[in-house]
Amino acid sequence: MAVGPRQLKPAMAILLCISTSAWAGDDELPPPPDARTVVNDAVFQLALVVNHYETGQVVPVTRRGGAFYLSGADLLRAGLPPEHVPSGEVNLSSLAQVQTEYDSNGQRLLLTVPREWVSSRIIPFGGQTAQHKPHYGRGALLNYDLYTSHSEHTGGQAALWHEFRYFNENGSLSSTGYVRENFTGGSGQQEGYVRYDTTLMITDEEDATTFMAGDVISDALSWSSSVRMGGISYGRDFSLRPDLVTWPLPEFSGEAAVPTSVDLFINGYRSGSTRLQPGPFTLTNLPYINGAGDAVLVTTDALGRQVSTTLPFYVTSDLLSTGLSDGAITLGSLRRNYGIKNFDYGPAAGSGSYRYGVTDWLTLEGHGEAAEELALGGAGAVVKIGRFGVVNSSYSRSRMRDDEGGQIGWGYQYSTSEFSITTQHTRRDRGFGNLALYDQQTVYDENNEPVATLSRNTDQYAITFNMGDYGNIGAAWIGVESFDDQKTELLNLSWSRNLWGSSSIYLAASRDQQRDDWTVAMSLQVPLGERDSAAVTFEQTPDAGSTQRINYNHSMPTDGGFSWNMAWANQSRSRDYQQATLGWRNNNIELQGGGYGEEGMMTWWGEAMGSLVLMDGELFAANKINDAFVVISTDGQPDVPVSYENQPVGRTNRNGYLLVSGVSAYYPASYSINTLNLPADTRLKETERRVAIRRHSGYLVDFPMEQERVASVILHDASGLPVPVGSQVRRPSRPAAVVGYDGLAWLENLHDINALDVTTPDGKRCYATLTVGANPAHKLQTYGPLLCREAP
Repeated sequence: MAVGPRQLKPAMAILLCISTSAWAGDDELPPPPDARTVVNDAVFQLALVVNHYETGQVVPVTRRGGAFYLSGADLLRAGLPPEHVPSGEVNLSSLAQVQTEYDSNGQRLLLTVPREWVSSRIIPFGGQTAQHKPHYGRGALLNYDLYTSHSEHTGGQAALWHEFRYFNENGSLSSTGYVRENFTGGSGQQEGYVRYDTTLMITDEEDATTFMAGDVISDALSWSSSVRMGGISYGRDFSLRPDLVTWPLPEFSGEAAVPTSVDLFINGYRSGSTRLQPGPFTLTNLPYINGAGDAVLVTTDALGRQVSTTLPFYVTSDLLSTGLSDGAITLGSLRRNYGIKNFDYGPAAGSGSYRYGVTDWLTLEGHGEAAEELALGGAGAVVKIGRFGVVNSSYSRSRMRDDEGGQIGWGYQYSTSEFSITTQHTRRDRGFGNLALYDQQTVYDENNEPVATLSRNTDQYAITFNMGDYGNIGAAWIGVESFDDQKTELLNLSWSRNLWGSSSIYLAASRDQQRDDWTVAMSLQVPLGERDSAAVTFEQTPDAGSTQRINYNHSMPTDGGFSWNMAWANQSRSRDYQQATLGWRNNNIELQGGGYGEEGMMTWWGEAMGSLVLMDGELFAANKINDAFVVISTDGQPDVPVSYENQPVGRTNRNGYLLVSGVSAYYPASYSINTLNLPADTRLKETERRVAIRRHSGYLVDFPMEQERVASVILHDASGLPVPVGSQVRRPSRPAAVVGYDGLAWLENLHDINALDVTTPDGKRCYATLTVGANPAHKLQTYGPLLCREAP
């Protein structure tokens, strides 16, 4: 709906409701004008309600001869069965078993139909974020990170990292890299320019797929490996659709006879509520993340009667919902010497992965890799065993050059709110190979057997307990055995607990079985106000001995300012360690600097981070933008306050622009402007927009503004009295204006000379001419009184 001049609503409410002269000395307002006669054939725009269910539709309803007529298409959209709905215009009184009621106060049309006419509704619990079509614009962005350091006795260096990104309606092209220069003394690091990745990305949010060309990383499953390649990649990307839940969630079906509210309790804790309309229903998307538990649904009807139903469940994100598929395929050449050489690519290769949700308890997986002298194929499955957890298994077979071998893996996971347990195991043959090994030189032992870099056996066990007021305890054991019989066995133990306020304590111990030694640590975290905190840490390691460290941190405010960090450590086998950092940030740049090290071996460093954005012909400086951003435009109007998610983020510059950085892609965020300081004759179509932005893109959110000639006019009749309340003021090609008390009317879209045709409630007509002068100050003006003369 178009929004008129922003001062129209409050100004007219005051001007039309206050009388200052006509009834001086009389406390009563004059009588209202006579209501117009209601015609027999009238069209109403009414909200459609079926069996107390708000359909969300506003439809045209014709009242003719006491009966209500509605389009058959609107009835079908409301969920009525086609066999009971005639085509064309439908007289609702002619439908058997249908009762109709007109709610004049709520401007609703209430229909009551047989219960069997209404199908079961799928209702996401607590509502569900609807998919918002992502927006995108055209522009360019340059992220930069300038870092320089100097170490005593070893010299210094400076490096500039960059990410250049260009985006338009088709997708985005990005390139990353850095250039380094060593100073006197030399740091031993590579100088010159090094390119990391150059990638073209095209996304399809409707199908949740991504196509990439250039430097890509192959897709992988939990039991396979990824590799860097130069080529193309195409596959599913569910991160493009945050409104989708890809794993099976519990469902609860039933039927409500009357409007009902539902409260959900997960393991005794209330997790939310939603409203149910009468009829059959299925609740989906219960808000629980992972593990086993009990969901208790408590329904309450209009009379306060409650019914409690318990629904046990086990939820895991390792599964795919029934019929849902996931996967990707990558073709190209293996990347060599990444981060060292700019364009070094090896042999051609291909990799592909696929997952499919057969049922809500079974997901099948497959993976394949190929090169000139490599063929690998594997299959796996993830199975939910009722409420008792999830098991996974996989088997792969490969032939690489003259070697052949297999890999088998299996594991088990179970978690509740009180504890969780995880195991994972892998066994490989000596001849097993994949793309991660393919481009490496093969080394053979004395028996002419290949010495693979992959491990022969891997075992992992982990268990955690939530002990309530006594904290959380965890234990993990990791065992790795190589093909030359080298073993690594680590045992990790941890305990954490919240103390007073937001303070916490953390204890950890790790044992290396082969070295027969322990590493232990204790950390105490104490918040000191809104942004300050202190930490004390004690460590004992075999190599460094004992260390006692104290740290003080002041975090940076979200809207910018200063931050600092200081630390000191006493080391039993080295000199004392000291460290200090000072940071500052505003909307354009972030600066950091400090020093760290031991006495005589200090390193001093400084860093500047930010971005430059070019969009709609305007250049902006901003903090580093990792994802998406928005540029607000107010049609050249400067100094307009802008809010992002109802939080002020700044004012538009002298050209009427403001950059909002740090926007999350695909989230439909709210952007609004404050119009209080705009000129009185400014007309706005909207003051708030909710927009979702495509990944790695930017969008111009425009708030169009028009300067419109508006004014108030006071009209008097031939007797010098105010024109009666309710009179209509008409002008050619303009909507009619209504006269309020004291003959005051509000007029928009004025010309220099305006002919006014006034019709009173009793049908009399008179005419007046309004001449409007220049208004360079854009202030609200009132003209009159003008004499409204009757037609001769």
